[in-house]
Amino acid sequence: MKSIVLVSINARYSHAALGVRYLLANMGNLRDRTVLEEFVIQDTPRGIVEKILTQRPRIIGFSLAIWNISLAGKVMALLKSVAPDAAIVAGGPEVRWSEQCPDHADYLIRGEGETAFPELCRRILDQAEETLPPGLIIDGGLPDLETIRLPFDEYGDEDLKQRIISVESSRGCPFGCEFCLSSRDRSVRRFDPGTLLPEFDRLLERGCRGFKFIDRTFNLNLADSRRILDFFYERWPRDETGCLVAPRSSRQVSQGMDRNESLFLHFEVIPDRFDERLIESLARFPEGGIQLEMGIQTLDERTGRRIGRQVNAEAAASCIRALKELTGVHIHADLITGLPGEDEAGIAGSFDGLRAMGPDEIQMGILKLLPGAPIARHSEEFGMIYNSEAPYDVLQTDRIGFLRMQELKRLARYYDVFANSGRFAGAMRQIMDGRDSAFHAFDRFARWI
Repeated sequence: MKSIVLVSINARYSHAALGVRYLLANMGNLRDRTVLEEFVIQDTPRGIVEKILTQRPRIIGFSLAIWNISLAGKVMALLKSVAPDAAIVAGGPEVRWSEQCPDHADYLIRGEGETAFPELCRRILDQAEETLPPGLIIDGGLPDLETIRLPFDEYGDEDLKQRIISVESSRGCPFGCEFCLSSRDRSVRRFDPGTLLPEFDRLLERGCRGFKFIDRTFNLNLADSRRILDFFYERWPRDETGCLVAPRSSRQVSQGMDRNESLFLHFEVIPDRFDERLIESLARFPEGGIQLEMGIQTLDERTGRRIGRQVNAEAAASCIRALKELTGVHIHADLITGLPGEDEAGIAGSFDGLRAMGPDEIQMGILKLLPGAPIARHSEEFGMIYNSEAPYDVLQTDRIGFLRMQELKRLARYYDVFANSGRFAGAMRQIMDGRDSAFHAFDRFARWI
């Protein structure tokens, strides 16, 4: 039995929550009294509550995210009914900028919780709750990265064998894209590579073969980027001839699922922060061993200016083509459908332009109004109507009606199934290649499906 239970409800089993492991690692003298319980969104509220209450906890901490907020709310409501004396603490990305405590939660920690959560737990366990008013909102602030304990030892052996392991080398984002909550916090803080890399070395020694970096912009600091790549190059598994071992399947690699003796690295990057030396560093790795995720979002300059997103189509094209010609990286590029003021011609133009650049995958995401995101300021002017429940996706705009938006959402799903999967490459070439617009050609196919 533990006094404190940290709860993470993940989108799928292959994910292992990094944020709650940071909390676990920084509990100090409360670490032995704290346990992490991870679930998936397919679990039932009763099953989750039963597992939590077997520990008879005094404090239950929830990490709330867009994919689990609905289920987590039901779990917290049930807990309040059957275990009213347990203190419920809410935190996580979904409530990072919340102005009020979520329903059924006693306390809310906004922002980063490595310092604030253990301190709150001590006050509760010391029976100092009379100094803690109900619905208290605590600002976690921005802890000094040099003082917090890194969480990677909190990944278990089964995690390393079966799950995608998330890591980070920096926090924050310097850009102001209004659809993203990071636009409200423009500072970037970097972990000291001298402290970070020995932790990665220990993960490798324990058998970790997949590292997903969640940095908003991995290639913001080029010197640090190259140092991290050098670290993995030196430790990459080699065959009997000394050549670096390549993963077996590019699709498995793109999802972090390949489990042979190779490695897999995932980075989020921006296309206009590549220099010759960084490309040379990437060129040393075997084909498919590294995935780069590029958030292009739109190639329409007016739409980009409207939402605080810098658009440089020429730089993106030059970068993607150079990476495809000179390296074996797998490029996953993102677009967003439903941006304010962007009509169907703009969406088609962005898709056709991006596809011509040659990325391996194009993810056609649907705009979401994340709680606290500045993009809400465009709602009235551009007739933006959003789903009031998670995932808060846009339902229609003044340029794209509800019925057409539903078709575009299905198009995005089918593109992932048929094109991004790589299983129907010949059919996709017949459908889209040589057409005036690959977007409209695939749209016809999606509507036929």
